[in-house]
Amino acid sequence: MMNLKSIVIHIFCMVQFCLAGIASAGPIDDVRANVYAWHRSWQNRDINSYMSFYSPDFRSEDLDYKDWKQKKIQAFKTSGDIQVEITDLGVFIEAEYATARFVQRYHDSKFSDVGEKTLTMVNSNGKWKIVSEAWKPLVMSARIAKNIAPRSNPKELVSVPPPADKAGQDHEIKAVLQNGIIIKSIKFEPKKDREKVFIASNTFFVPEILTLEGDKPRIVIDIKPVSSWSGRHRTPVKGNLIRQIRTHLHPGTKKLRIVLDLNPSENYFINQVYYEKKNIYCIEVR
Repeated sequence: MMNLKSIVIHIFCMVQFCLAGIASAGPIDDVRANVYAWHRSWQNRDINSYMSFYSPDFRSEDLDYKDWKQKKIQAFKTSGDIQVEITDLGVFIEAEYATARFVQRYHDSKFSDVGEKTLTMVNSNGKWKIVSEAWKPLVMSARIAKNIAPRSNPKELVSVPPPADKAGQDHEIKAVLQNGIIIKSIKFEPKKDREKVFIASNTFFVPEILTLEGDKPRIVIDIKPVSSWSGRHRTPVKGNLIRQIRTHLHPGTKKLRIVLDLNPSENYFINQVYYEKKNIYCIEVR
Protein backbone atom coordinates (compact mmCIF):
# COMPACT_ATOMS: atom_id res chain seq x y z
CA MET A 1 0.00 0.00 0.00
CA MET A 2 1.41 3.40 -1.02
CA ASN A 3 1.91 6.07 1.65
CA LEU A 4 0.97 9.72 1.12
CA LYS A 5 4.48 10.72 -0.03
CA SER A 6 4.56 7.92 -2.64
CA ILE A 7 1.14 8.92 -3.93
CA VAL A 8 2.25 12.54 -4.33
CA ILE A 9 5.40 11.49 -6.20
CA HIS A 10 3.37 9.13 -8.39
CA ILE A 11 0.85 11.86 -9.27
CA PHE A 12 3.68 14.32 -10.01
CA CYS A 13 5.32 11.85 -12.39
CA MET A 14 2.01 11.16 -14.15
CA VAL A 15 1.42 14.90 -14.62
CA GLN A 16 4.90 15.33 -16.08
CA PHE A 17 4.30 12.40 -18.43
CA CYS A 18 0.97 13.85 -19.60
CA LEU A 19 2.48 17.28 -20.15
CA ALA A 20 5.23 15.69 -22.24
CA GLY A 21 2.56 13.99 -24.31
CA ILE A 22 0.85 17.26 -25.24
CA ALA A 23 4.04 19.19 -25.95
CA SER A 24 4.70 20.55 -29.42
CA ALA A 25 5.41 17.88 -32.03
CA GLY A 26 8.51 19.78 -33.16
CA PRO A 27 9.94 23.05 -34.47
CA ILE A 28 7.82 22.95 -37.64
CA ASP A 29 4.65 22.97 -35.53
CA ASP A 30 6.13 25.80 -33.46
CA VAL A 31 6.74 27.87 -36.59
CA ARG A 32 3.26 27.15 -37.94
CA ALA A 33 1.68 28.15 -34.62
CA ASN A 34 3.78 31.31 -34.63
CA VAL A 35 2.58 32.23 -38.13
CA TYR A 36 -1.09 31.90 -37.15
CA ALA A 37 -0.57 33.84 -33.92
CA TRP A 38 1.17 36.61 -35.92
CA HIS A 39 -1.76 36.62 -38.35
CA ARG A 40 -4.30 36.97 -35.52
CA SER A 41 -2.45 39.92 -33.97
CA TRP A 42 -2.39 41.56 -37.41
CA GLN A 43 -6.14 41.13 -37.82
CA ASN A 44 -6.69 42.53 -34.32
CA ARG A 45 -4.51 45.56 -35.15
CA ASP A 46 -2.68 45.05 -31.86
CA ILE A 47 0.61 46.80 -32.63
CA ASN A 48 2.44 45.63 -29.48
CA SER A 49 1.43 42.00 -29.96
CA TYR A 50 2.10 42.24 -33.70
CA MET A 51 5.61 43.66 -33.31
CA SER A 52 6.46 41.07 -30.65
CA PHE A 53 6.79 38.55 -33.50
CA TYR A 54 9.58 40.59 -35.13
CA SER A 55 13.28 40.54 -34.35
CA PRO A 56 15.05 43.84 -33.59
CA ASP A 57 17.25 42.90 -36.57
CA PHE A 58 14.24 42.80 -38.91
CA ARG A 59 14.70 44.16 -42.45
CA SER A 60 12.22 44.40 -45.33
CA GLU A 61 13.65 46.12 -48.40
CA ASP A 62 14.75 49.53 -47.03
CA LEU A 63 12.76 49.31 -43.77
CA ASP A 64 14.21 48.31 -40.41
CA TYR A 65 12.33 47.35 -37.23
CA LYS A 66 11.50 50.95 -36.23
CA ASP A 67 10.44 51.94 -39.76
CA TRP A 68 8.25 48.84 -40.02
CA LYS A 69 6.58 49.60 -36.70
CA GLN A 70 5.80 53.19 -37.72
CA LYS A 71 4.44 52.00 -41.05
CA LYS A 72 2.11 49.53 -39.32
CA ILE A 73 0.97 52.03 -36.68
CA GLN A 74 -0.19 54.33 -39.47
CA ALA A 75 -1.75 51.46 -41.42
CA PHE A 76 -3.69 50.21 -38.38
CA LYS A 77 -5.13 53.70 -37.83
CA THR A 78 -6.51 54.05 -41.36
CA SER A 79 -7.28 50.50 -42.54
CA GLY A 80 -10.47 49.79 -40.58
CA ASP A 81 -11.31 46.12 -40.06
CA ILE A 82 -8.61 43.79 -41.38
CA GLN A 83 -9.12 40.27 -42.68
CA VAL A 84 -6.10 38.09 -43.43
CA GLU A 85 -6.50 34.56 -44.74
CA ILE A 86 -3.59 32.10 -44.87
CA THR A 87 -3.64 28.98 -47.04
CA ASP A 88 -1.10 26.47 -48.39
CA LEU A 89 1.34 27.11 -45.53
CA GLY A 90 4.69 25.38 -45.97
CA VAL A 91 7.61 25.49 -43.52
CA PHE A 92 11.28 24.72 -44.13
CA ILE A 93 13.85 24.75 -41.29
CA GLU A 94 17.63 24.76 -41.56
CA ALA A 95 19.74 25.20 -38.42
CA GLU A 96 18.37 28.19 -36.47
CA TYR A 97 16.51 29.65 -39.46
CA ALA A 98 13.00 28.86 -40.69
CA THR A 99 11.17 29.89 -43.86
CA ALA A 100 7.36 30.00 -43.88
CA ARG A 101 5.73 30.44 -47.29
CA PHE A 102 1.97 30.69 -47.88
CA VAL A 103 -0.80 32.26 -49.93
CA GLN A 104 -2.05 35.42 -48.22
CA ARG A 105 -5.39 37.08 -48.93
CA TYR A 106 -5.65 40.53 -47.39
CA HIS A 107 -8.71 42.75 -47.16
CA ASP A 108 -9.48 45.98 -45.31
CA SER A 109 -11.96 48.84 -45.74
CA LYS A 110 -9.96 50.41 -48.58
CA PHE A 111 -7.77 47.73 -50.14
CA SER A 112 -7.48 44.02 -50.92
CA ASP A 113 -4.91 41.80 -52.59
CA VAL A 114 -3.74 38.20 -52.85
CA GLY A 115 -0.17 37.01 -53.11
CA GLU A 116 2.61 34.76 -51.85
CA LYS A 117 4.08 35.80 -48.50
CA THR A 118 7.47 34.58 -47.30
CA LEU A 119 8.52 35.01 -43.67
CA THR A 120 12.11 34.25 -42.66
CA MET A 121 12.52 33.58 -38.94
CA VAL A 122 15.39 33.02 -36.55
CA ASN A 123 15.22 31.01 -33.33
CA SER A 124 16.09 33.45 -30.56
CA ASN A 125 16.10 32.02 -27.02
CA GLY A 126 13.57 29.37 -27.99
CA LYS A 127 11.23 31.77 -29.79
CA TRP A 128 10.87 32.24 -33.54
CA LYS A 129 11.27 35.89 -34.55
CA ILE A 130 10.69 37.33 -38.05
CA VAL A 131 13.89 38.79 -39.54
CA SER A 132 12.58 39.44 -43.06
CA GLU A 133 9.27 39.52 -44.90
CA ALA A 134 8.54 39.43 -48.63
CA TRP A 135 5.33 39.45 -50.68
CA LYS A 136 4.59 39.05 -54.37
CA PRO A 137 1.24 39.00 -56.19
CA LEU A 138 0.06 35.63 -57.43
CA VAL A 139 -1.10 37.14 -60.71
CA MET A 140 2.21 38.81 -61.55
CA SER A 141 3.27 36.17 -64.07
CA ALA A 142 -0.19 36.27 -65.63
CA ARG A 143 -0.02 39.99 -66.35
CA ILE A 144 2.98 39.35 -68.60
CA ALA A 145 0.99 37.02 -70.84
CA LYS A 146 -0.52 38.77 -73.85
CA ASN A 147 -2.37 35.97 -75.56
CA ILE A 148 -3.46 32.44 -74.95
CA ALA A 149 -1.42 30.01 -76.99
CA PRO A 150 -3.32 28.97 -80.14
CA ARG A 151 -5.08 25.64 -79.81
CA SER A 152 -4.02 23.15 -82.43
CA ASN A 153 -7.10 20.98 -82.14
CA PRO A 154 -10.39 22.69 -81.23
CA LYS A 155 -12.04 19.30 -80.74
CA GLU A 156 -9.90 18.80 -77.64
CA LEU A 157 -11.82 21.56 -75.83
CA VAL A 158 -14.74 20.59 -73.63
CA SER A 159 -16.82 23.72 -73.14
CA VAL A 160 -19.25 24.46 -70.31
CA PRO A 161 -21.15 27.39 -71.88
CA PRO A 162 -24.10 29.41 -70.62
CA PRO A 163 -27.23 29.07 -72.76
CA ALA A 164 -27.42 31.56 -75.64
CA ASP A 165 -31.03 32.57 -75.25
CA LYS A 166 -32.55 36.05 -75.08
CA ALA A 167 -33.41 35.78 -71.38
CA GLY A 168 -29.80 34.91 -70.60
CA GLN A 169 -28.53 37.81 -72.68
CA ASP A 170 -30.88 40.25 -70.92
CA HIS A 171 -29.72 38.96 -67.56
CA GLU A 172 -26.08 39.40 -68.65
CA ILE A 173 -26.69 43.02 -69.71
CA LYS A 174 -28.37 43.77 -66.38
CA ALA A 175 -25.46 42.20 -64.50
CA VAL A 176 -22.95 44.32 -66.42
CA LEU A 177 -24.86 47.46 -65.43
CA GLN A 178 -24.61 46.36 -61.81
CA ASN A 179 -20.83 45.86 -62.14
CA GLY A 180 -21.05 42.18 -61.23
CA ILE A 181 -18.76 39.40 -62.43
CA ILE A 182 -20.21 37.49 -65.35
CA ILE A 183 -18.69 34.07 -65.97
CA LYS A 184 -19.04 33.56 -69.70
CA SER A 185 -17.54 30.10 -70.12
CA ILE A 186 -15.48 27.37 -68.50
CA LYS A 187 -13.31 25.34 -70.86
CA PHE A 188 -11.17 22.28 -70.33
CA GLU A 189 -8.01 21.76 -72.39
CA PRO A 190 -5.96 18.55 -72.07
CA LYS A 191 -2.27 18.36 -72.90
CA LYS A 192 0.24 15.51 -72.81
CA ASP A 193 1.58 16.22 -69.31
CA ARG A 194 -0.89 18.81 -67.98
CA GLU A 195 -4.51 19.88 -68.12
CA LYS A 196 -5.91 23.41 -68.05
CA VAL A 197 -9.23 24.95 -67.13
CA PHE A 198 -9.95 28.40 -68.60
CA ILE A 199 -12.56 30.61 -66.91
CA ALA A 200 -13.65 33.56 -69.06
CA SER A 201 -15.39 36.56 -67.50
CA ASN A 202 -16.33 40.16 -68.19
CA THR A 203 -13.81 41.63 -65.75
CA PHE A 204 -10.71 40.98 -63.71
CA PHE A 205 -11.14 38.76 -60.65
CA VAL A 206 -8.94 36.88 -58.19
CA PRO A 207 -10.52 33.61 -57.00
CA GLU A 208 -10.01 31.83 -53.71
CA ILE A 209 -8.38 28.42 -54.17
CA LEU A 210 -8.68 25.43 -51.84
CA THR A 211 -7.14 22.01 -52.42
CA LEU A 212 -8.64 18.93 -50.74
CA GLU A 213 -6.76 15.64 -50.52
CA GLY A 214 -7.82 12.13 -49.57
CA ASP A 215 -9.78 9.47 -51.45
CA LYS A 216 -11.60 12.16 -53.45
CA PRO A 217 -9.01 14.86 -54.19
CA ARG A 218 -10.32 18.06 -55.70
CA ILE A 219 -9.57 21.70 -56.34
CA VAL A 220 -12.19 24.20 -55.20
CA ILE A 221 -12.31 27.60 -56.94
CA ASP A 222 -14.55 30.25 -55.37
CA ILE A 223 -15.41 33.45 -57.27
CA LYS A 224 -17.53 36.29 -55.88
CA PRO A 225 -19.59 38.32 -56.33
CA VAL A 226 -20.87 36.60 -59.47
CA SER A 227 -23.96 38.09 -61.10
CA SER A 228 -24.38 35.59 -63.90
CA TRP A 229 -23.52 31.97 -64.61
CA SER A 230 -25.98 29.59 -66.23
CA GLY A 231 -23.73 26.78 -67.36
CA ARG A 232 -23.94 23.10 -66.57
CA HIS A 233 -23.76 21.95 -62.99
CA ARG A 234 -21.77 18.82 -63.85
CA THR A 235 -19.48 18.18 -66.82
CA PRO A 236 -17.44 14.94 -67.10
CA VAL A 237 -14.20 15.73 -68.95
CA LYS A 238 -12.39 12.40 -68.37
CA GLY A 239 -8.88 13.79 -68.41
CA ASN A 240 -5.92 11.89 -67.01
CA LEU A 241 -5.76 14.35 -64.11
CA ILE A 242 -9.12 16.15 -64.04
CA ARG A 243 -12.10 13.81 -64.21
CA GLN A 244 -15.04 16.20 -63.82
CA ILE A 245 -15.98 19.90 -63.46
CA ARG A 246 -18.84 20.86 -61.13
CA THR A 247 -20.31 24.32 -60.60
CA HIS A 248 -22.84 25.93 -58.27
CA LEU A 249 -23.86 29.58 -58.00
CA HIS A 250 -25.22 30.41 -54.55
CA PRO A 251 -27.96 33.04 -55.05
CA GLY A 252 -27.61 34.53 -51.55
CA THR A 253 -23.85 35.02 -51.31
CA LYS A 254 -23.36 35.36 -55.10
CA LYS A 255 -20.45 32.97 -54.83
CA LEU A 256 -19.74 30.69 -57.77
CA ARG A 257 -18.03 27.49 -56.64
CA ILE A 258 -16.17 25.52 -59.29
CA VAL A 259 -14.92 22.08 -58.26
CA LEU A 260 -12.36 20.11 -60.24
CA ASP A 261 -12.61 16.42 -59.31
CA LEU A 262 -9.17 14.83 -59.67
CA ASN A 263 -7.81 11.37 -60.35
CA PRO A 264 -6.95 9.98 -56.88
CA SER A 265 -4.05 7.90 -58.17
CA GLU A 266 -1.91 10.90 -59.23
CA ASN A 267 0.20 13.57 -57.55
CA TYR A 268 -0.41 17.17 -58.56
CA PHE A 269 1.23 20.53 -59.07
CA ILE A 270 -0.98 23.60 -59.57
CA ASN A 271 -0.18 26.83 -61.39
CA GLN A 272 -2.40 29.90 -61.87
CA VAL A 273 -2.29 32.29 -64.82
CA TYR A 274 -4.41 35.31 -65.66
CA TYR A 275 -4.70 36.65 -69.23
CA GLU A 276 -5.61 40.21 -68.36
CA LYS A 277 -6.49 41.57 -71.81
CA LYS A 278 -8.91 38.71 -72.43
CA ASN A 279 -10.27 38.52 -68.84
CA ILE A 280 -9.46 34.82 -68.69
CA TYR A 281 -8.26 33.05 -65.57
CA CYS A 282 -6.48 29.72 -66.04
CA ILE A 283 -5.63 27.02 -63.54
CA GLU A 284 -3.12 24.47 -64.74
CA VAL A 285 -2.83 21.01 -63.19
CA ARG A 286 0.18 18.85 -63.91
